[in-house]
Amino acid sequence: MRDDEVANGIHPHYDFVNNKIKKKHPHLKVKQGIFGLSNEEKNAIEFLDIELNLIKPYYSTDQIKKYFADSTNNEWIIYTDSTFRNPERIKPFPNIKKHLDQFSEVITSDNKPYGLHRARNQDFFCGEKILALRKSADSPQFTYTNFECYVSATFYIIKTPRIDQRFLSLYLNSKVVQFWLKNKGKMQGSNYQLDKEPITDIPIIKSKFEDEIIQLFLKFEQEWLVEGNISEVIGELDSLVYMSFDLSKDEIKSIENNLLS
Repeated sequence: MRDDEVANGIHPHYDFVNNKIKKKHPHLKVKQGIFGLSNEEKNAIEFLDIELNLIKPYYSTDQIKKYFADSTNNEWIIYTDSTFRNPERIKPFPNIKKHLDQFSEVITSDNKPYGLHRARNQDFFCGEKILALRKSADSPQFTYTNFECYVSATFYIIKTPRIDQRFLSLYLNSKVVQFWLKNKGKMQGSNYQLDKEPITDIPIIKSKFEDEIIQLFLKFEQEWLVEGNISEVIGELDSLVYMSFDLSKDEIKSIENNLLS
């Protein structure tokens, strides 16, 4: 992938009150929304229509799993960019201002008082994309989504018009890519760390089985949605990717033994 096709998620500073903030500010509640909002918090505030345009669906590992994600979000993010460093910018958004003013002593953003620390290019959160969990055990986790999906810096986002995102999402979840990341990527002990450089360095081939992998994606999606047995589909995927690289039986065995060690 090219450098401009991969971006880190949002750095809110902070989305919700954590234990550290609670210790310094006892009047606040843990999990109370700052730039983040629960469904209950969002519904409790009578936001203007113009304000609702700044409140975006916010997803976490609760919804984002390996391969696919649940499109029903339970949280929201107040998506204010660096222009909100200027206090005049918040004036058309009185209810957002009132909410954020409660946390004026807490917000550490470079764009305080009303801007997210790092908002990122909004295009990365819309349409087809692949979310890469930054730190994962057992195996790397890449997730295909095709709905509006805002995420924190817990994830990197891959968005490229050059490669079919359905093909790419399954390819990145294959054992071949896992093997490459384990041996050429960035590891913390037995955990995979998918920072930008390992992601952009992953070798992407033009597979002669791309159409078959896309068809497998459609089968995979149906199986995943009904919580069926996906192990058979995963086996088909790895076979197609092995064949894409013209790997011998011995090479395949070496890869699989390495991943077990």
